[in-house]
Amino acid sequence: MFIDTHSKESMEKTLCDLLNVTEDELYAIISEIGSRAGDDYDIWKSGIRDFINQHRPSSLPDEILLFHLARRLQGTEDDVIARNLLDLLTTENAFSKVLKEHKVEFYKEDGHIETIYNGKNVDWEKCWNGNSSYMKSRLGYFKGREDYCFNGFAFKDLLYKNSYARNLSGVPEFIGQLIECLGCRELGHFFMEHSAYFCYEYKIPIDRVMFDDHDSYSTGMKQKYLIECVIERLRDYRYSNPRYMYDHENPVLRLADDDILPASYFVSKEIITGDMLR
Repeated sequence: MFIDTHSKESMEKTLCDLLNVTEDELYAIISEIGSRAGDDYDIWKSGIRDFINQHRPSSLPDEILLFHLARRLQGTEDDVIARNLLDLLTTENAFSKVLKEHKVEFYKEDGHIETIYNGKNVDWEKCWNGNSSYMKSRLGYFKGREDYCFNGFAFKDLLYKNSYARNLSGVPEFIGQLIECLGCRELGHFFMEHSAYFCYEYKIPIDRVMFDDHDSYSTGMKQKYLIECVIERLRDYRYSNPRYMYDHENPVLRLADDDILPASYFVSKEIITGDMLR
Protein backbone atom coordinates (compact mmCIF):
# COMPACT_ATOMS: atom_id res chain seq x y z
CA MET A 1 0.00 0.00 0.00
CA PHE A 2 1.02 3.64 -0.41
CA ILE A 3 -0.04 7.16 0.57
CA ASP A 4 -1.35 9.05 -2.45
CA THR A 5 0.54 12.35 -2.42
CA HIS A 6 -0.88 13.89 -5.60
CA SER A 7 -3.08 16.38 -3.77
CA LYS A 8 -4.32 17.56 -0.38
CA GLU A 9 -7.50 15.54 -0.85
CA SER A 10 -5.71 12.33 -1.81
CA MET A 11 -3.36 12.67 1.17
CA GLU A 12 -6.29 13.20 3.52
CA LYS A 13 -8.16 10.16 2.25
CA THR A 14 -5.28 7.67 2.16
CA LEU A 15 -3.80 8.84 5.47
CA CYS A 16 -7.16 8.66 7.27
CA ASP A 17 -7.81 5.21 5.80
CA LEU A 18 -4.37 4.10 6.94
CA LEU A 19 -4.73 5.38 10.52
CA ASN A 20 -8.45 4.55 10.75
CA VAL A 21 -9.53 8.08 11.72
CA THR A 22 -11.93 10.55 10.15
CA GLU A 23 -10.74 13.83 8.65
CA ASP A 24 -12.37 15.71 11.53
CA GLU A 25 -10.54 13.53 14.05
CA LEU A 26 -7.25 13.99 12.19
CA TYR A 27 -7.46 17.77 12.15
CA ALA A 28 -8.67 17.89 15.76
CA ILE A 29 -5.55 15.98 16.79
CA ILE A 30 -3.33 18.22 14.64
CA SER A 31 -4.90 21.27 16.27
CA GLU A 32 -4.53 19.88 19.80
CA ILE A 33 -0.88 18.95 19.33
CA GLY A 34 -0.16 22.29 17.66
CA SER A 35 -1.74 24.22 20.54
CA ARG A 36 0.22 22.21 23.07
CA ALA A 37 3.50 22.60 21.19
CA GLY A 38 3.27 26.28 20.33
CA ASP A 39 6.61 27.18 18.74
CA ASP A 40 8.40 24.17 20.22
CA TYR A 41 9.04 21.88 17.26
CA ASP A 42 10.32 19.05 19.46
CA ILE A 43 7.00 18.90 21.31
CA TRP A 44 5.16 18.92 17.97
CA LYS A 45 7.25 16.03 16.62
CA SER A 46 6.86 14.05 19.83
CA GLY A 47 3.09 14.55 19.78
CA ILE A 48 2.80 13.45 16.16
CA ARG A 49 4.89 10.34 16.80
CA ASP A 50 2.74 9.44 19.81
CA PHE A 51 -0.36 9.85 17.65
CA ILE A 52 1.07 7.59 14.93
CA ASN A 53 2.03 4.92 17.47
CA GLN A 54 -1.45 5.04 19.07
CA HIS A 55 -3.15 4.58 15.70
CA ARG A 56 -0.54 2.38 14.10
CA PRO A 57 -2.18 0.02 11.60
CA SER A 58 -1.26 -3.61 11.18
CA SER A 59 0.65 -2.74 8.01
CA LEU A 60 2.47 0.48 7.10
CA PRO A 61 3.07 1.82 3.57
CA ASP A 62 5.39 -0.54 1.72
CA GLU A 63 5.46 1.60 -1.44
CA ILE A 64 6.08 5.27 -2.08
CA LEU A 65 5.47 7.65 -4.97
CA LEU A 66 8.50 9.38 -6.47
CA PHE A 67 8.14 12.35 -8.83
CA HIS A 68 11.20 12.95 -11.01
CA LEU A 69 11.65 16.23 -12.90
CA ALA A 70 13.64 16.16 -16.13
CA ARG A 71 14.00 17.98 -19.43
CA ARG A 72 14.01 15.25 -22.06
CA LEU A 73 15.16 15.33 -25.67
CA GLN A 74 12.66 14.38 -28.33
CA GLY A 75 12.92 10.66 -28.88
CA THR A 76 14.08 9.96 -25.32
CA GLU A 77 10.90 10.81 -23.42
CA ASP A 78 9.50 7.28 -23.68
CA ASP A 79 12.58 5.70 -22.10
CA VAL A 80 11.08 5.37 -18.61
CA ILE A 81 13.80 3.24 -17.04
CA ALA A 82 15.08 5.24 -14.05
CA ARG A 83 18.79 5.19 -14.82
CA ASN A 84 21.58 6.39 -12.59
CA LEU A 85 24.06 8.78 -14.22
CA LEU A 86 26.72 6.11 -14.73
CA ASP A 87 24.32 3.89 -16.65
CA LEU A 88 22.79 6.82 -18.56
CA LEU A 89 26.16 8.04 -19.85
CA THR A 90 28.08 4.81 -20.44
CA THR A 91 25.49 2.44 -21.93
CA GLU A 92 23.77 2.64 -25.28
CA ASN A 93 20.41 4.34 -24.83
CA ALA A 94 18.39 7.11 -26.49
CA PHE A 95 20.15 9.86 -24.51
CA SER A 96 23.73 8.65 -24.98
CA LYS A 97 23.06 8.26 -28.71
CA VAL A 98 22.18 11.96 -28.98
CA LEU A 99 25.35 12.92 -27.11
CA LYS A 100 27.39 10.73 -29.44
CA GLU A 101 25.87 12.49 -32.44
CA HIS A 102 27.32 15.69 -30.96
CA LYS A 103 30.76 14.08 -30.54
CA VAL A 104 30.46 13.54 -26.78
CA GLU A 105 30.99 10.03 -25.38
CA PHE A 106 31.57 8.53 -21.95
CA TYR A 107 33.07 5.30 -20.64
CA LYS A 108 33.94 3.91 -17.22
CA GLU A 109 37.59 3.53 -16.21
CA ASP A 110 39.39 3.25 -12.86
CA GLY A 111 36.16 3.74 -10.90
CA HIS A 112 35.06 6.97 -12.57
CA ILE A 113 33.57 8.15 -15.87
CA GLU A 114 35.93 9.31 -18.62
CA THR A 115 34.78 11.82 -21.24
CA ILE A 116 35.62 11.92 -24.95
CA TYR A 117 34.95 15.03 -27.03
CA ASN A 118 35.81 15.30 -30.72
CA GLY A 119 37.63 11.99 -30.44
CA LYS A 120 39.95 13.08 -27.62
CA ASN A 121 39.88 12.33 -23.90
CA VAL A 122 38.96 15.36 -21.81
CA ASP A 123 41.51 16.43 -19.20
CA TRP A 124 39.42 18.17 -16.56
CA GLU A 125 42.56 19.63 -14.98
CA LYS A 126 43.05 21.63 -18.16
CA CYS A 127 39.48 22.83 -18.48
CA TRP A 128 39.49 26.62 -18.20
CA ASN A 129 35.77 27.25 -18.67
CA GLY A 130 32.78 26.21 -16.60
CA ASN A 131 32.98 24.33 -13.32
CA SER A 132 35.35 21.42 -13.84
CA SER A 133 35.21 20.52 -10.12
CA TYR A 134 31.46 19.99 -10.44
CA MET A 135 32.00 17.78 -13.49
CA LYS A 136 34.66 15.71 -11.72
CA SER A 137 32.32 15.26 -8.76
CA ARG A 138 29.41 14.08 -10.93
CA LEU A 139 31.70 11.82 -12.94
CA GLY A 140 32.93 10.01 -9.82
CA TYR A 141 36.49 11.26 -9.56
CA PHE A 142 36.23 11.75 -5.79
CA LYS A 143 36.12 8.28 -4.26
CA GLY A 144 33.41 7.77 -1.68
CA ARG A 145 31.58 10.90 -2.83
CA GLU A 146 30.07 9.59 -6.05
CA ASP A 147 26.81 11.27 -7.07
CA TYR A 148 25.18 9.10 -9.71
CA CYS A 149 21.79 8.58 -8.07
CA PHE A 150 18.34 8.93 -9.60
CA ASN A 151 16.21 11.22 -7.43
CA GLY A 152 12.87 12.96 -7.08
CA PHE A 153 10.26 14.28 -4.67
CA ALA A 154 7.68 12.50 -2.50
CA PHE A 155 4.84 15.03 -2.91
CA LYS A 156 3.15 16.19 -6.13
CA ASP A 157 0.56 18.57 -4.65
CA LEU A 158 2.68 21.76 -4.76
CA LEU A 159 5.64 20.47 -6.73
CA TYR A 160 5.41 23.00 -9.53
CA LYS A 161 5.69 25.81 -6.96
CA ASN A 162 9.04 24.42 -5.86
CA SER A 163 11.97 26.69 -6.74
CA TYR A 164 13.91 23.59 -7.78
CA ALA A 165 11.20 22.78 -10.34
CA ARG A 166 11.72 26.19 -11.92
CA ASN A 167 15.50 25.81 -11.90
CA LEU A 168 15.29 22.44 -13.66
CA SER A 169 13.06 23.76 -16.45
CA GLY A 170 16.11 24.87 -18.44
CA VAL A 171 19.10 22.86 -19.57
CA PRO A 172 20.00 20.32 -16.82
CA GLU A 173 22.93 21.44 -14.69
CA PHE A 174 25.10 18.53 -15.82
CA ILE A 175 24.49 19.29 -19.50
CA GLY A 176 24.94 23.02 -18.88
CA GLN A 177 28.33 22.52 -17.25
CA LEU A 178 29.35 20.01 -19.91
CA ILE A 179 28.60 22.63 -22.56
CA GLU A 180 30.48 25.35 -20.68
CA CYS A 181 33.53 23.21 -20.01
CA LEU A 182 33.83 21.72 -23.48
CA GLY A 183 32.57 24.71 -25.44
CA CYS A 184 30.06 22.55 -27.35
CA ARG A 185 27.38 25.23 -27.50
CA GLU A 186 25.63 23.62 -30.44
CA LEU A 187 24.62 20.85 -28.02
CA GLY A 188 22.95 23.43 -25.76
CA HIS A 189 21.04 25.00 -28.65
CA PHE A 190 19.98 21.56 -29.88
CA PHE A 191 18.91 20.52 -26.39
CA MET A 192 16.61 23.51 -25.84
CA GLU A 193 15.14 23.40 -29.35
CA HIS A 194 14.39 19.68 -29.29
CA SER A 195 13.30 18.96 -25.73
CA ALA A 196 10.37 19.26 -23.34
CA TYR A 197 10.10 19.43 -19.56
CA PHE A 198 8.47 16.44 -17.85
CA CYS A 199 7.40 15.09 -14.50
CA TYR A 200 7.83 11.31 -14.35
CA GLU A 201 5.93 9.39 -11.69
CA TYR A 202 7.13 6.09 -10.22
CA LYS A 203 5.67 3.86 -7.51
CA ILE A 204 8.45 1.92 -5.85
CA PRO A 205 9.13 -0.20 -2.75
CA ILE A 206 9.85 2.11 0.17
CA ASP A 207 12.83 -0.01 1.20
CA ARG A 208 14.46 0.87 -2.14
CA VAL A 209 14.56 4.64 -1.56
CA MET A 210 16.43 6.90 0.82
CA PHE A 211 15.21 10.18 2.25
CA ASP A 212 17.77 12.92 1.72
CA ASP A 213 19.64 13.62 4.98
CA HIS A 214 18.12 10.44 6.48
CA ASP A 215 19.87 7.79 4.42
CA SER A 216 20.49 5.53 7.43
CA TYR A 217 16.78 5.08 8.21
CA SER A 218 15.50 1.53 8.40
CA THR A 219 12.38 0.59 6.45
CA GLY A 220 10.22 1.04 9.56
CA MET A 221 11.70 4.46 10.24
CA LYS A 222 11.09 5.52 6.62
CA GLN A 223 7.46 4.42 6.84
CA LYS A 224 6.85 6.49 9.98
CA TYR A 225 8.82 9.45 8.66
CA LEU A 226 6.67 9.55 5.51
CA ILE A 227 3.51 9.64 7.63
CA GLU A 228 5.00 12.46 9.74
CA CYS A 229 5.79 14.46 6.59
CA VAL A 230 2.26 14.00 5.24
CA ILE A 231 0.75 15.15 8.55
CA GLU A 232 2.97 18.23 8.52
CA ARG A 233 1.90 19.06 4.96
CA LEU A 234 -1.77 18.73 5.94
CA ARG A 235 -1.12 20.96 8.96
CA ASP A 236 0.23 23.61 6.59
CA TYR A 237 -2.93 23.38 4.49
CA ARG A 238 -5.03 23.74 7.64
CA TYR A 239 -3.42 26.99 8.73
CA SER A 240 -2.38 28.55 5.40
CA ASN A 241 -4.09 29.92 2.32
CA PRO A 242 -3.24 27.39 -0.43
CA ARG A 243 -2.92 30.26 -2.90
CA TYR A 244 0.13 31.49 -1.03
CA MET A 245 1.65 28.13 -0.15
CA TYR A 246 4.93 27.01 -1.69
CA ASP A 247 6.55 23.61 -1.85
CA HIS A 248 8.69 23.88 1.25
CA GLU A 249 9.71 20.68 3.04
CA ASN A 250 8.87 18.34 0.18
CA PRO A 251 10.86 15.20 1.05
CA VAL A 252 13.65 14.54 -1.44
CA LEU A 253 13.99 10.87 -2.36
CA ARG A 254 16.92 9.15 -3.99
CA LEU A 255 18.02 5.69 -4.96
CA ALA A 256 21.39 4.12 -4.29
CA ASP A 257 24.09 5.34 -6.67
CA ASP A 258 24.19 1.98 -8.47
CA ASP A 259 20.43 1.37 -8.56
CA ILE A 260 18.39 1.32 -11.77
CA LEU A 261 14.59 1.14 -11.66
CA PRO A 262 13.03 -1.00 -14.39
CA ALA A 263 10.15 0.37 -16.44
CA SER A 264 7.68 -1.75 -14.44
CA TYR A 265 7.80 0.87 -11.65
CA PHE A 266 6.82 3.70 -14.01
CA VAL A 267 3.28 5.09 -13.54
CA SER A 268 2.88 8.12 -15.81
CA LYS A 269 4.52 11.22 -17.25
CA GLU A 270 3.28 14.78 -17.68
CA ILE A 271 4.62 17.67 -19.76
CA ILE A 272 5.26 20.73 -17.58
CA THR A 273 4.47 24.03 -19.28
CA GLY A 274 5.63 27.49 -18.30
CA ASP A 275 2.14 28.37 -17.08
CA MET A 276 2.20 25.42 -14.67
CA LEU A 277 5.32 26.84 -13.00
CA ARG A 278 3.78 30.25 -12.23
